[in-house]
Amino acid sequence: MNKNKLVKKWGSGLLAGTLIIGSLAPIAHPYTVSAAENKVQQVAAAGQGSVTDTMFEDLNGNAKQDSGEQGVAGIKVELHNDQGALVATATTGADGKYEFANLADGTYYLHVDLSTLPTDEKLYTTEGINGADGNSSYFTISGGNTVTGYHFGFYPQQGAIQSFVYNDSNKNGQKDGGESGINNVHIALYNESGTKVADTTTDSNGAYSFSGVKPGKYYAKADIPNNYKYQSSTYFGSDGTTGYFSVGSEQTVQNELNLGLTALNNSAVNGAVKDATTGAGIANTRVELHDVQGTLIQTAQTASDGTYSFTGLEQGNYYTKVVIPTGYNYASGNGYGSDGNSNYIALTGDNTASGYAINLQKQANATIAGVLNTPSGLGIDGQNVSLYTVDGTLVKTVATNSDGDFRFSSLPEGDYYVKAPIPDGYTFDSSYGFGNDGNSYYLHVDGNGNINNLRLTLAQKVGQIRSTVFGDLNKNGTQEVSESGIPGATVTLYSVSGAVVDTATTDANGLYKFENIAPNNYYVKVTPPAGYNVLANSAFGSDGVSGYVQVQSQQTITNLNASLVVQVNPAEVSTAQWIYNKDGSTPAVNNSSTLTIANNYYDSYNNPNINVQFYNKDGGVVQTTGFTATFSNPGLVTPIYSNSQLLAFSHSDKTGSTLVTVRDSKGNVVRTFTIVVTASDVKASDVVLGASNINTIIGGTGKVSATVQPTTTTNKTLSYTPADPSIITVDANGNWTAHKAGTTTIAVRTTDGSNITKTITVNVGESVVVKEENIPNYPDDVITEGKNIYIDTAFTNTYNSHDMNFREYDTAGNMLNSSNYVYTSSDTSVLAPKADQGDNWNRLLVVGAGTATITVKDKAGNTVRTFIVHVAQANTTVKATDLTLSASNITANVADTGKVSATVSPANTTNKALSYTSADPSIITVDANGNWTAKKAGTTTIAVKTLDGSNITKTINITVADPNAVADMKWINNKDASKPSIANGGTISIANDYLDSYNNKNVNVQFFNQNNQLLSTAGWTVTLSDPTLVTPITGNPVLLAFTHTDKTGSTLVTVKDASGKIVRTFTITVTGKSIADRVKSADIELVNLRPNTGSTGTNAYIYPHSADVPAGVTYSIETYLDQTGAQLSNITVGTTNGAYHQELHSTTPQAAWAQQGTTIKVYATYQGVKYLVLEDAAYKYYSLQTTHVWAD
Repeated sequence: MNKNKLVKKWGSGLLAGTLIIGSLAPIAHPYTVSAAENKVQQVAAAGQGSVTDTMFEDLNGNAKQDSGEQGVAGIKVELHNDQGALVATATTGADGKYEFANLADGTYYLHVDLSTLPTDEKLYTTEGINGADGNSSYFTISGGNTVTGYHFGFYPQQGAIQSFVYNDSNKNGQKDGGESGINNVHIALYNESGTKVADTTTDSNGAYSFSGVKPGKYYAKADIPNNYKYQSSTYFGSDGTTGYFSVGSEQTVQNELNLGLTALNNSAVNGAVKDATTGAGIANTRVELHDVQGTLIQTAQTASDGTYSFTGLEQGNYYTKVVIPTGYNYASGNGYGSDGNSNYIALTGDNTASGYAINLQKQANATIAGVLNTPSGLGIDGQNVSLYTVDGTLVKTVATNSDGDFRFSSLPEGDYYVKAPIPDGYTFDSSYGFGNDGNSYYLHVDGNGNINNLRLTLAQKVGQIRSTVFGDLNKNGTQEVSESGIPGATVTLYSVSGAVVDTATTDANGLYKFENIAPNNYYVKVTPPAGYNVLANSAFGSDGVSGYVQVQSQQTITNLNASLVVQVNPAEVSTAQWIYNKDGSTPAVNNSSTLTIANNYYDSYNNPNINVQFYNKDGGVVQTTGFTATFSNPGLVTPIYSNSQLLAFSHSDKTGSTLVTVRDSKGNVVRTFTIVVTASDVKASDVVLGASNINTIIGGTGKVSATVQPTTTTNKTLSYTPADPSIITVDANGNWTAHKAGTTTIAVRTTDGSNITKTITVNVGESVVVKEENIPNYPDDVITEGKNIYIDTAFTNTYNSHDMNFREYDTAGNMLNSSNYVYTSSDTSVLAPKADQGDNWNRLLVVGAGTATITVKDKAGNTVRTFIVHVAQANTTVKATDLTLSASNITANVADTGKVSATVSPANTTNKALSYTSADPSIITVDANGNWTAKKAGTTTIAVKTLDGSNITKTINITVADPNAVADMKWINNKDASKPSIANGGTISIANDYLDSYNNKNVNVQFFNQNNQLLSTAGWTVTLSDPTLVTPITGNPVLLAFTHTDKTGSTLVTVKDASGKIVRTFTITVTGKSIADRVKSADIELVNLRPNTGSTGTNAYIYPHSADVPAGVTYSIETYLDQTGAQLSNITVGTTNGAYHQELHSTTPQAAWAQQGTTIKVYATYQGVKYLVLEDAAYKYYSLQTTHVWAD
């Protein structure tokens, strides 16, 4: 835009340069015109032209106002001439229009005061006006024309709220998939000042929403239905009201305002009615639920298990009543009395009262009776008779009396049966009410019934004997499966007096039987058939007579089995044995047996004979006189018949086999068997060694060379046994490995029983030379195997170290790598191996007096050397006299490492060991060797102490810094330029009108480390105990800002760094009045004919106190008639401008203010929020012709 460069706009005034062309039009007294609520202040001369347009919500973004697009009020528009002089101002009204009329011809431009643009709208489109500075292009008024086309288009900066009211059935505080919404719940939305801005109700899914919500702070209130109660919510409290929450521009607050409820009619009562005797439930019993006034609420019938349940109950106190069924009495109860009424039950609407139980018992006056007798009518006494319920539960047992009667009395109503076991010796004859098994039919009695005609008649029974006479082949007295019965044996039954009762003969299976035996005592005698004898067993003696046998009624005795054996022929061969073996064995010679011998076999009498003896069935030796033997190979063995107790077969060194057939003196073949003669083993006679000595070194390997003589030896296997396997080992094949230096032997031995042993001498030499070095005043010492070394506890090497040093060399004198050798000590309290220090020495620390065997092994595990060190207690122990530290202070950062340097004096101190102790290991740690690691920022000490009893301690001061740790927090950008440090847990207090040095409502803090270096706040987070008091701004990487409103209160601020560590907690306290309180700071006067004001009638005057009331507050008064509540008037008094001693005056008269019976309500509207300032009787503020007196 081209303007006169010598004129620049400055607010609504004028800044002129040194040269002004022309002159400004005379400024007339300003006057005010109104059109469609637009206000224009005219400060220049009038003409016929005009400028007009509309500021509107351009919802479709086409830069034109369309139907439905509302105007935007409150925007200040200035008209300037081409010299920059202010011609007029206008403010858009509710329709968004502005107009400058009666303009003289000339060139003009418009300026929009951008500070008056609404905060709840964003500039969307522009037409003719620059949105950056609010200036239009130049335009010309000529001939009274009207200029238009200079406007702003806006878009509402509105948000939305979308959430649910739902049944939080699992009470987990979140809406889950199966949890239904609650419909028709009323929810109201209020702005920060408490004015309701919207209402809604939840739909069938429990969803509700508010749309078109202007950016700002709000709270919501839900009317919780009577049949529900509060359960859970992030924002809602138990009264249905939320805390303050913010809705941003074009932000949708979704599901954050969910409200979880639980039904109040969701309580239940559970219980049971049970039989006190059986514990079983009693079905179909009526149970009633009453309130405490006795009103019947619900009824229920118990289920088959006796349980009942009342559900869907609302909050309140109740009791249940069990209607006790006929035939039952109260027995006991849990929560119940004898009248069937329960205790009072308190329900919350969502709880379950369970465990209520009443136990009833059946009335017990019934009787069941009967008799047990014989067919002749005699009672059977002393017999137990039992009564059972039909489910098999025993009720009681009684015994019959001398008349056979039984009785069960005092029975409750029920179904029963009687069980009368039929006694031994009796059988069922007849009955009334019983079956033939002694069990009655089911019997039903009520609580007072009688059944007394039961009868069970029993007849006496007889017994029998059924057993077997058998051939006992194995003579064990018991019949086996392979042993058959013997027919034709005579068996006689006798009474105890010896009278024959009955006689029987065994059948083809050896069975005999005596039937229909009267119960009594008897005995039995068996007479075997010819050729058999009776063998005594458990039932019979060898004479065939049994012991006394008691036969009972209905009893069958089956265990009187008689064992018979065939009469034996002593000359008949039954078995044979090979006897007189040197090992004492007597193998059986059965038909088809094979007797195998070597051709050098000799019997126990050193004869080359095989001796066979024969036995009859009784085990007696059968004489061999007259026996003969024939052979299939007669030349192999020769029979010897001279001994009548056996047959002998003499062999030679011939090998082979022959079938032998032996006949008795009658020519009967008694045995056939085979004799096999084999060649004898060839035993070793000598072992020849390839070498009788083995000379090797550690790690050497080889094989023993040995030959068994003669070459025909049957078993040439040898064994190899080293006398000392630690020196050399040998496997089963003679392969050997040398392990350590020394001399031993290997025994080489035959394994064929010849017991020939040859010995090899083994000498294992050293492959490694071990030397002790650094011996004070002594040359290096070669350590030979088994060497003894003598030192004392004061020993130190040439480096004054309290240890012995060793190195390893090959036999050519070349130094070896000491890390390939491991030293172990048999007693580490005397000598202890030390860790490798990288200087190719193996070390043994001298610990104390005693003797230790040291073993040196190579990596293969071979023992290179063993030697013994004797450590004597030194006569003089040199203790430390001083401890020198290289540094008495350590300054480090977190994660730094280092080592404490300390020297013990004198140099020959016996024990120079030190301990290192950190006073605070959380700041710094130190190991046994003085190595330290800094852990966290702070100060502490390390104590260095001698361990030889001298108790010398030196202290190192430690300071650990953390370059990233917060050491200080400063409150910056204060208008007074102060930068106070705020301690951890400290408080920042501000008034609610506080502004920083940039005129922002921000509290700004920066963080510094202990070196006063500024720390970055990138990635830091902030949590607030009251998020409504201040809003954190974390976008600046070098500070945190907290924006406050006019709200007062305190909030705890917790600041965490990017790793989540808390670096600061402090409190921000905002003091002062809220806007709701500030707008009440005004004097209200209703004055009739106030002097010098031009008032007619009674006018309203409001005098705001500028120290409290900001500019832009509009005051209004509503007047109501007390009797009817009808509104009499609603007038706007005026809007504050922040000026000192401002008077707001409404010229609209209201005579009713002077009368009693009228009430005024004074409201203050600020930034779209309406606050109630006063509600009182109007006459209290009425006066006549008074003048206002300012209090300040």
